[in-house]
Amino acid sequence: MLRAVLEWRTVAAAALATGVGTWGLHTFPVPADEVFLALIHARKPLVFHALTYGYATLWFTTPFFVASILASILTIAVYRRDRVETFRELPHYPEPDARPAPALVLGETHFAAVPGRAPSPTWLTIPQRGLYTGIMILGAVGTGKTSACMYPYVDQLLHWRAGEPDHKLGGLVLEVKGDFCGQVRRILADAGRAGDYVELGLDSGVCYNPLHNDLDPYAVAYALATLVNNLFGRSREPFWQQAYTDLLKFVISLRRITEGYTTLSEVYRYLIDDQLIDKNIRALQEQFRNPVELLVVPRVEYEMHLRQAPWTLWARFDASHIAHPYDAELETYLAEHDLPFEVRTGDAAISGDRRHRLEAIDRWFYHAWARIDPKVRSSIVEGAVVFLSLFDESPDVHRAFCPPRTAYAKPPRPGEPRPLPPLEDLLETGHVLGLNFPVALNPALARGLGVMLKLDFQRAVLQRIPQIGAHPERSWRDLLFVADEYHAFATVGETDPTGDERAFALSRQARLIPIVATQSLSSLRSALGGEESWRTLVQCFRTKLFLATSDEFTARMAAELCGKRDRIKTRYTLAEADQGAHISLLTARPAAAKQTLSASKTYSFQSDYIFPPRVFTELQNAQAVALPYDGLNPLPPQFCYLKPHYLDVQTSYFDHLAQGAL
Repeated sequence: MLRAVLEWRTVAAAALATGVGTWGLHTFPVPADEVFLALIHARKPLVFHALTYGYATLWFTTPFFVASILASILTIAVYRRDRVETFRELPHYPEPDARPAPALVLGETHFAAVPGRAPSPTWLTIPQRGLYTGIMILGAVGTGKTSACMYPYVDQLLHWRAGEPDHKLGGLVLEVKGDFCGQVRRILADAGRAGDYVELGLDSGVCYNPLHNDLDPYAVAYALATLVNNLFGRSREPFWQQAYTDLLKFVISLRRITEGYTTLSEVYRYLIDDQLIDKNIRALQEQFRNPVELLVVPRVEYEMHLRQAPWTLWARFDASHIAHPYDAELETYLAEHDLPFEVRTGDAAISGDRRHRLEAIDRWFYHAWARIDPKVRSSIVEGAVVFLSLFDESPDVHRAFCPPRTAYAKPPRPGEPRPLPPLEDLLETGHVLGLNFPVALNPALARGLGVMLKLDFQRAVLQRIPQIGAHPERSWRDLLFVADEYHAFATVGETDPTGDERAFALSRQARLIPIVATQSLSSLRSALGGEESWRTLVQCFRTKLFLATSDEFTARMAAELCGKRDRIKTRYTLAEADQGAHISLLTARPAAAKQTLSASKTYSFQSDYIFPPRVFTELQNAQAVALPYDGLNPLPPQFCYLKPHYLDVQTSYFDHLAQGAL
């Protein structure tokens, strides 16, 4: 309070002088009956007026000068003492379940570009529209990337409207360490959503077939070929990835038009044995030469009960019926579920699409693949099966990720894993799927499964866009994508049709909230390959949090992203001039008869980093530099003090630091 008054000491002195002068002139006016003054007024009126007005002026100036001197002395005495700052408490933390829309509190903010505690701190909050543009967290090991960012952020979003079936968030969680999924399970249990968690792993009781989806065979084949290249080294010659993709695409397509269902272990067996492919092609050709028996069911029954069944060779029979090539297992399934069906003899039109695909596979196998030199074919096959063999040799992996078709058609027996429901159904019912396959078990397999599950998830998310556009009146829930150590699952590339940057660029319309964390830009660049492909992925995440890093490349890029601003730079120049220079006979040193010394001070504007690179290497634990985006406008880069999940969120970061809790 005293410092605030002293800041206005000139105004206070003037006000005091005004009051004293007014009082003095009224109390002690110029005496009108004074003989000497009357004589001066009669003979020298100008002198009389000078004395009169001078007398009045002194009543105002003297108190002003006295008050100014006293206030200056008091100011010197006060400012010599350290100022006692008063800090307000943090504003009330907005509880997740009380927020009107999904929002994310990143942490507390004080001064934007200067570290330290501010008298009036605030919360740095990203609103719902900003969440759809993605959040990327970068930080070295031990900086609080998981405990102060990932855990609290996931906790906030999963607690939002946790008790409302139509609004609670669903999503996918990918990790490589093995403990994040357990934390997500606890978060859901605390929110009363324990039943919404579904875990995928070797012993989770759930099986998942990465090939049992409606993705185009080329997209699946390209993803597998890219995985092989990323895991075992990318060749400079594009022929090998093209050959892997071509081989996988036609084998997957062959098994789909034959059975309507295949697994990675089955694809592996077909790749290593050309005779199986030849036998399969000839059997299909023989089938198409003869009249095809069809199982015909009403379209209404198909939509209600058969769309998610593991038989996928359905075709339109007439306006109200749909048909499938005769399959004994399918007939048993229909009979056991009391679904109406008929067995009829079909025509060629029903199998037109399958016949067209078979002709393409026939041309590829007999006119392209068979003409390749056997040594080259062996190299192509070996390059493709080096990853697929992982699904055939391990019984646990085969049981969890290569389930037979009967697993989808019959209830599982005790001890058998149950099939993972379609991702579309899981997401639209608010379930959270976690892939718990620690990288320590098998790094190549963990990355491969994560990438394939991520592709299925992205497909399900992007399919929501036309549905949301067709039914805007419905209440569409938000979805969450979380990936810790994201560099283990990232896919991107100028020619990759399934790159993450393509999915995230479109996911805003699908109401997806992507949150990823990685150690550095260098780790992301190394995992993706190429010099510049990582940039196309990083730009998809508009909000970025930079924790402490020991990577100079990440620090330099972070400084560039935060930008520069003009600052006033001061320069001092000292100059010395001598006249009559000579050598002193006494000291034998240069001397001068006359010397002049001059100093100059200049100011200039210079563009400099808002946050220099060294700032990012000197951040303390749970400190970050945030580059936020609210969905409409980019916010200025600023210091952000994070809230670790094991500490009280309402207590300031600086109080925790003083208590030694950080």
